[in-house]
Amino acid sequence: MTTLALHVLRVGACRHLECMAARGGRWRRVDFPALCGLIRHPQHGWILYDTGYADHFFSATEKWPERLYRTALPVDLPANEALLTQLASFGLTPADIRLVIVSHYHGDHIAGLRDFPNARFIALAADTEHFGSRLGKRWRATLGGHLPGLLPPDYFARVRAADNCPKRDLPRWLAPLTQGFDLLGDGSLIGVPLVGHSHGQLGLFLEDAGGRPAILVADACWSLPALREGRLPAIPAMFISAERRRYVATFESLADIARREQAVALLPSHCPVAWQEYRDAS
Repeated sequence: MTTLALHVLRVGACRHLECMAARGGRWRRVDFPALCGLIRHPQHGWILYDTGYADHFFSATEKWPERLYRTALPVDLPANEALLTQLASFGLTPADIRLVIVSHYHGDHIAGLRDFPNARFIALAADTEHFGSRLGKRWRATLGGHLPGLLPPDYFARVRAADNCPKRDLPRWLAPLTQGFDLLGDGSLIGVPLVGHSHGQLGLFLEDAGGRPAILVADACWSLPALREGRLPAIPAMFISAERRRYVATFESLADIARREQAVALLPSHCPVAWQEYRDAS
């Protein structure tokens, strides 16, 4: 078993109604942090899972229709939360990041991709293909939460499909999740399809993240407390899911794990409670 170091970083936030994340929530605007994972592998070096927001987001949403995205979900990115600033606190430069795992292509997950010129990217093929089909279709892309201007110009030459990695059985205690993709070939990072929210959302299972198992679940849920209680996102929020029935099935699978396996760290990309719990336990 390969022991990894996992640091969960808050890279900006947007403001939205709390009740959108979980039915029964309050009708008030709250911050939804954009979290990403910084992973230290003993052989492969430093790896990112998503990037959160970046200044590129503001450039990409300067004009209409893309500005609709920024208007609907106001974004705050303090200087101290910028990903490059936080990487520098670890003694890292953008050149030190050699792999970025893309959970899916919504703007709050990929806004920093342009900052890593030496990185390879990995994502599920279906999501990459769907995103590529939105190029040049600005209204359709924006309404789907996609901002093609965030991609590096040579992105499609640098991305590979997680689906082409060897399949790997997950531990039995993760049932009903059963299989994933061995992203590095050593069993340390298992890409787990978490279908529904996008056309190919990629979660990430780390069997040993500094002494405990962890699953980065991206937007398969937005609130860890709501997941534990089985409270789905509000009905309007469900309409942004690519496949709503499959989203519900994925949510219910994770809810089962959350209630049954207290030792595993389940880390949604926008939940401050999960972020704080992980930091407190680290």
